[in-house]
Amino acid sequence: MLTRTEGIILKTQKYGEADLIVTCLTPDTGIIKAFAKSSRKTRSRFGSSLEPLTHAGISLWGREQSKMHKITQADIINSFHSLRESYYDFVNISKLAEILISMMPEGIPSRRLFSFFLDILRFMKSSGPQQHREALYLIARIRLLAVIGCAPRLSGCGRCGAKSLDFYPDSGTTLCRRCAGAPDRAGRPFMRIGNRTVRFYAHSIEWPMSLSNRLRPDGRTLSELSGLVDSHLKHLLSGQLRSSGFPEAVSPGNRHAFAGG
Repeated sequence: MLTRTEGIILKTQKYGEADLIVTCLTPDTGIIKAFAKSSRKTRSRFGSSLEPLTHAGISLWGREQSKMHKITQADIINSFHSLRESYYDFVNISKLAEILISMMPEGIPSRRLFSFFLDILRFMKSSGPQQHREALYLIARIRLLAVIGCAPRLSGCGRCGAKSLDFYPDSGTTLCRRCAGAPDRAGRPFMRIGNRTVRFYAHSIEWPMSLSNRLRPDGRTLSELSGLVDSHLKHLLSGQLRSSGFPEAVSPGNRHAFAGG
């Protein structure tokens, strides 16, 4: 059966001498893996339509319950090549894609998730070089976790609701001293955070992404919240993101050093 859908290419994996296994996010069937035959040949009919981050119209062939469909055609809607060619942008969006692939089961439809990820690509593509991109990508990770339903809780103790600035990564929430002192919590590591971090985090989730470039956290707040999100993800995924192992891109102002072309 032939079906037609939109997809955002999240990941590609070489298979054999000329083929690819493509992981993409679709609005109708969520995350799927599909086989693209001869897609790595120089004169492949797919051209650059299966490059990571590409938004494309995709034709799939296979039975409805098939574990892996075959891609028969892919037409570029938006290549987002500027994001792919910038080392800084590509590393940060790779983190978003890895979070998505690691935390969402395959085959679960979510138009909201598809629209969110596409909006992030559009927003980052249109953000100028003077934007505070480090903060924007941190906000994007936070909002992605919120959409998935796995964002950390910083608004109060996760057990009793009391005010607290002690975040426990293994619980995914702040805990007050009384709740943290319970026998099952004894000796568990935590992170002390500041009120500015809590406020910035709240704004990160509440403000529309289109207005997020108005948020200008200071360096300490940004570093503190980034460390908290990394610790939260490390616990959720039982290890660090693989993309975190990429050499860190230099500051956004110097990211042209890594851009292609």
